[in-house]
Amino acid sequence: MIRTFRYAFILAKIYGMLARSFIGENYRDILRLKRVQDIYDRLYPGERAEKPEHHLTAELEARIVQSGIATMIFVLDLMGEPEEILVHILRKFECQGVKSVLRGLAPALAGSAAGSAEGSAAGLPPHGAAAEELVSAQVWDLGRYGSVDLVHSRDPLASIEESPYAWVVPLVKTTPIVRIENMLDQEYYRRLLALTRALHAKDRTGVSRLVHLEIGLADVLWALRLRFSFGMDAEKARDLLIPGMLDSERRAVAQAFDIPADSIEGWRKWRFGWLVEDQLSESFQAPDPVRAEQKGTRRLYIRAHQLFHQDPFTLTPIVAFFKLKEYEVGLLKTAVEALRLSVSEQDVLALVGAT
Repeated sequence: MIRTFRYAFILAKIYGMLARSFIGENYRDILRLKRVQDIYDRLYPGERAEKPEHHLTAELEARIVQSGIATMIFVLDLMGEPEEILVHILRKFECQGVKSVLRGLAPALAGSAAGSAEGSAAGLPPHGAAAEELVSAQVWDLGRYGSVDLVHSRDPLASIEESPYAWVVPLVKTTPIVRIENMLDQEYYRRLLALTRALHAKDRTGVSRLVHLEIGLADVLWALRLRFSFGMDAEKARDLLIPGMLDSERRAVAQAFDIPADSIEGWRKWRFGWLVEDQLSESFQAPDPVRAEQKGTRRLYIRAHQLFHQDPFTLTPIVAFFKLKEYEVGLLKTAVEALRLSVSEQDVLALVGAT
């Protein structure tokens, strides 16, 4: 009974937050704005400092991410002792920050291992490289829910070595950065799946539907990228895929490497054919992984939105809300970039699959 009352209280809070979020019609309102400054003022009234647009854009995108994180932290604080899976979902931002720091600490990799699937890392700066030197790094403050503090660290590499991510540090000298990032993703999803399986039965049912969709889409989309962007076959790609797929998804991934690139009928019959159906015109030559990813992101949003309104006194709506906040962060960052590049409202809606 206490759990039910607590979840009812939390749901009342997040229903209000979702209603005010910039998804759906609220997002269209953002896209109708004409300047980056206007988006800043809409999201953070009275807080914008006068500065060049390119600086303002970077600051705004960072604030969008940190605001999404702050909302998740607010929900975790409401729970008192939150379920570990919610903390792990929040730490997806932390994982992205670790990737960013590793890229920033290894600029010499840019022409060798960092941009390809072969080669070896070299030129890693020594311990003591200051955080302010990581110009391209994007790290986020997760407060007490973070497992590594890269925001306030004077020695980011040393901080990583003292965290659960310590296993990546020795790899930087011998392994391409792109492979390390892939391994971080694999570990994130492996842990997400394990935490899902450990949930109480009434929480696990809905959460599993969302998690399995996310992992399945991540693997299928990664397979398309490996084949059509990196030119890999199934054998070379096998170790790069995310573990934990259902049997049906494993077969679909295998088919993604077998279907002839220009086979309209083959891709239409594919289990995940809906990812590429809008590409299957007479001029079709091969799937575009980027466009497929946009469709996948939209499908994950739809599933999260559906599950948010189901099983109200379980963990499912809260997990769904966290995924919706991730989606909102992505939408708002897209809107900022689109406005900076003078992309039209309709083109952005088409880009994010929201037409």
